[in-house]
Amino acid sequence: METDKLLNELEQSLDSEELLHQIKTEQQEEQVSEKNIFSQKRLIILLISILVVEVGIVVYALQASQKIVIVSPEEKALLEQQQAEKDFKEAKTLSLESKRTIKYPPLPLATWEEAETELLESIKLLEEIPKGTTVKKEADKLLQTYRQDYQTLRKQLIFEKTATSKLVTAKKLATEASVIVQNPPHPLEVWQEAQAKWQEAINLLQQIPQDAFVASEAVEKLDLYRINYQAVTTRLERQKESN
Repeated sequence: METDKLLNELEQSLDSEELLHQIKTEQQEEQVSEKNIFSQKRLIILLISILVVEVGIVVYALQASQKIVIVSPEEKALLEQQQAEKDFKEAKTLSLESKRTIKYPPLPLATWEEAETELLESIKLLEEIPKGTTVKKEADKLLQTYRQDYQTLRKQLIFEKTATSKLVTAKKLATEASVIVQNPPHPLEVWQEAQAKWQEAINLLQQIPQDAFVASEAVEKLDLYRINYQAVTTRLERQKESN
């Protein structure tokens, strides 16, 4: 009987050890599973954090580059009014500067061109002033005046440009005439060509009005060109007689 009892206790002891081993094994597996889940959660959190940072950087870059500003209709109207007042003031300043630039004619062509640029910018500013601003009505009145001023200025600019162009062309012809008769003797045709160039240069200088800015230089050149023309003509007549 005692032997049977001992065997029974031994079997129960073995069953208990096997059950304990199984329980430990299950606990270890649960711990490993929990560790894996925790690691996966950490990885997911890390990835989400990185994504959020990158999205934030992209949004900031877009805002910084595009400078998106949302304004209300009232704010927009206020900004337009402020800009219109600024442009109106600037237009008047430019017009005054244009008038000062050409206050004491005759003036060189470059000065008239400078005044034209100033007045054109003034007109452009007035044209861009939007309706609904308090300075629009006055800007339109000034616009008419400035456009008339521009037409007057433009006529004088063309006048000086034409005179300057004739002087430049005359000087070019004089240079050509002087070059082709260097190192004589020359055929009769060369002297005739030089004579024609001097004559054309003289004709151009005579067309320059006395009130043009380049008139004084034209008069000086005219005296010299007439002398050169006469010298070439004399040489041409002598060569004709010798032939």
